[in-house]
Amino acid sequence: MTSFSSTQTSPQHHTATGASGMAGGDVALPANALSIPEILAWHSIPQELINAMAGSSLAAGLERVINFSPFPLRLGVPMALGGASGSGKSLTLAKLAARYARQARQSGGRIRRPLVLACDSTPGSYIKLASILRGCDIDLMKAYGGINPRFIDSYNRIILVDLPGLCVYSPKAMSEMKDVVARTEASLSLVIPAGMDPEESTDIAAAFHQCGAKSMIASRMEQSGRIGSIITAAACGLPLTYGSYSGSINEGFTQLTPTILARRLLVLPG
Repeated sequence: MTSFSSTQTSPQHHTATGASGMAGGDVALPANALSIPEILAWHSIPQELINAMAGSSLAAGLERVINFSPFPLRLGVPMALGGASGSGKSLTLAKLAARYARQARQSGGRIRRPLVLACDSTPGSYIKLASILRGCDIDLMKAYGGINPRFIDSYNRIILVDLPGLCVYSPKAMSEMKDVVARTEASLSLVIPAGMDPEESTDIAAAFHQCGAKSMIASRMEQSGRIGSIITAAACGLPLTYGSYSGSINEGFTQLTPTILARRLLVLPG
């Protein structure tokens, strides 16, 4: 029997509808008296992972199966953000750019404003990215297919690389992404949205891990009730860093910890 310690924070529920009942336009909502294993199963977390987290508080269990780590971004070293099409990658990049643009302004000239390399040649992608970044104190450069960092003035600045969205089941798309990452000599980070199919998120995370990705960011956590995809993807070995909780580039972007993620899992919709 899967069990968690009594020291775990109690879940907060806001619905009286049973797990098999219907509410809110025929959408099944979780019951208001579920156990922690039942809550995790509702998030579509596999039983194997639920068992691995059991025996202690949920936060401690998450820390056993997931590596939580600061985002590995360094001055002068390009960081490429990759993920499936529609994963929230561009907004995540904009949040990072806005955050480090603020730090640059506050540094008294010690840090220069960020540089964003737009490497996605898909029609309309550059215009979309420029629109999202409008108002941010950053430099935006077209670099379709990547650019050698020797041709970039990278001294004392954050460099973010916007990669094309892709399908990890396409060897051609994955090969092209790896070429851009290699050409820009960038580190690679995966952006995974909450709410996607956990099995597919696992496939994506495993593919990026195999390609040398060093970290993972959870996006669109404000748009989904079920966030099991974040847990299953991170359990593949990619360190979990930031989580995005808002559609605004200046809000809702925080370093995830076992406690923060446990609270998010236990606060169910309704």
